Amino acid sequence: MLTRDLLRFRSRKGRIYPQFLDPDDVLLQSAAEALVEVFRQASTGGSTRQELTEKTSLQLQSQQLDNPIGRGLEKLLLDRSEFDTGDPAEQQRFRELIFIQARQALREEAKALNPSLQEFWKRVEILRSQPVAQIQEALYADLPAQQRLLQFSSIGAEALLHRYNCAQVQGLLLNSEALKLRLEHPDPGPLRQLCKYLRFHQLLAQITTEEQGIFQLRIDGPLSLFYKTQKYGLQLANFFPAILQQQNWQLRATVCFRQKPPLQLQLDPSCGIRSHYQQFHDYVPPEFQQIGDRLKERLPEWRLELAGSFVPLPGDRYCFPDFVLQHQTGASVALELFHGWHAGPLRQRLQQLEEVQGVPLLLGVSNSLSKNPELGVALETSSYFKTFGFSFRELPTVDKLTKALKSWWGATQQ
Repeated sequence: MLTRDLLRFRSRKGRIYPQFLDPDDVLLQSAAEALVEVFRQASTGGSTRQELTEKTSLQLQSQQLDNPIGRGLEKLLLDRSEFDTGDPAEQQRFRELIFIQARQALREEAKALNPSLQEFWKRVEILRSQPVAQIQEALYADLPAQQRLLQFSSIGAEALLHRYNCAQVQGLLLNSEALKLRLEHPDPGPLRQLCKYLRFHQLLAQITTEEQGIFQLRIDGPLSLFYKTQKYGLQLANFFPAILQQQNWQLRATVCFRQKPPLQLQLDPSCGIRSHYQQFHDYVPPEFQQIGDRLKERLPEWRLELAGSFVPLPGDRYCFPDFVLQHQTGASVALELFHGWHAGPLRQRLQQLEEVQGVPLLLGVSNSLSKNPELGVALETSSYFKTFGFSFRELPTVDKLTKALKSWWGATQQ
């Protein structure tokens, strides 16, 4: 995505309007293709970052692109590039050894009748058994400008322009307070895909249905939080391309920039941005797979699976959990995890669950949330959490998960 200085937008009457490029513009496609070709050639030739920057600058000047547009396209291509950063510890040891040997060569050269820089380097070559050109190149190879391009993931010109437009919105969402999404009569399959992207990016949404077939999703923005806002902002921005895969959607977000009044961002499918996300495939992180395997060893009648459907809550509300625990009899209970940046959703969930009995839902809450005085009290006084919830540090433990699961199973049997 694009940084603040590369965003192009205008504002009017409290609204913000991203300045999108036309992906069908032949001249823009030609400029984008030429820029992509520079990266392709640099990847095959092993160019350094500095050499690549010089080539892209010349190419952008010849295409006469506006500076923010050209730099924005370059930034997106750099995100698709892999540079050789080396091993910092090994590089430091190499440099120290070079300096020690260079000092030795300098002392020997100082004893000569006519000391010279050329003779000094010859002595270094003898000590290193390595050509001086290689020594000089490797000496500061870990500096960003000297890092060599190892790999470049190519992209088509039209796709790059769509990616640029998408990044314009993602950059604005990094500065948002809240995101509201309205879905009209979504197909079940794409809706489940959207919710899977929510969980994949560790986002929690308030999901309601105001009328038949109309879903409302509200997600806190990074500026409404006080915990790891940068990481959360990236997760919210990375979620946006999943919205583009829906059919009938309307997005509203409150965008704030320093020392400026809030602006409203409004988008719908008419923006014409194409998502670069592929079909979401179920992925269970290895650490959760290990939890599932250990749970199966302890309780063979249960298995841990990724969630694939909503859990109804009071007031025409829903949650899309992280996992489902499936019993061999067919009974199941969902597991919803709350991380450090989920303070608001956790507070609301506790209130909802105190109002109703029999919801098939277990709660896992990060220890960092309990440090919040208000939430700490809410967790201590919640009868639901005491019975069907547990806390965790980095990941849920099998012991705590088993205890909550047995409590739920016992309650259902009664």
